[in-house]
Amino acid sequence: MKVSSNDEYCDGGCEFALVDLTPELAGLALRRVAVLREQKSLDPDIDETYYWAYFAEYFSAWEDLASSGKEVEGTRVTLEGMLDELPIDEKEIVCVPETFQVSIRQIAAVECEQMIVREDSIAFMAIPKHAGF
Repeated sequence: MKVSSNDEYCDGGCEFALVDLTPELAGLALRRVAVLREQKSLDPDIDETYYWAYFAEYFSAWEDLASSGKEVEGTRVTLEGMLDELPIDEKEIVCVPETFQVSIRQIAAVECEQMIVREDSIAFMAIPKHAGF
């Protein structure tokens, strides 16, 4: 998934998020949407609910986050090229092949990870570690 940031100059290395949408995670998300809809029938002012969640892996396709933002050796062409070739839909979501790999050096350190449940969707949110948002 494409990631957005409230800081236009720094995303903390969180340019993309990888979520393994297993049947278990899909079931959990659907149950949480159903709970929100039930709550909304009792209180129409409820808009969305937040859950602590650690399902998304945030990463940069271009930077070696372990070495002060240097370009990752040997991965720029493969990962960046793969991302360019993937068919991304309007919601900036794409299904990647099982062979899709992100180097550990490109994974961003984050905290306060959450799943946001809305009536018609879910979203994931996190705060990059050591960032001043």
